[in-house]
Amino acid sequence: MNWQVEQKYFKKMIGRKAAWTISRPEDGLIRAGYPLYDQELLNFVRKFKQSPVYVPKYRKVLRHFHVHPKMTAVTVGQVILINNVRAANAMLSLIIDEEDVQRGTWAAAMQAGYFYHLLEITTKGEAIKENE
Repeated sequence: MNWQVEQKYFKKMIGRKAAWTISRPEDGLIRAGYPLYDQELLNFVRKFKQSPVYVPKYRKVLRHFHVHPKMTAVTVGQVILINNVRAANAMLSLIIDEEDVQRGTWAAAMQAGYFYHLLEITTKGEAIKENE
């Protein structure tokens, strides 16, 4: 798969904050909102989950590489240092699925540059496969 368009998008999104909704009902209680994601990110998520690079058993793959299956600066950094396509795809899969559990995961990953750096590994790995 070609992820160059998505890579450019994620590169320009590094450091940017996502907008969030805020609920202020009449009773005066402020309830936690949710991030408002743009269509480009939603299209990427849909495309990635339907692609052959999506790893449903990402936890098993990350453990194989001795990486704790959680999105933190340390674990994503480990995957980037490992520089392995399978590990990068597993971490991307974890980040994408984690949004259902923890709202704002995609926003944090986008702002920190995780999507960009992990896609960079995936793209380079796929380019090598095509040249073989």
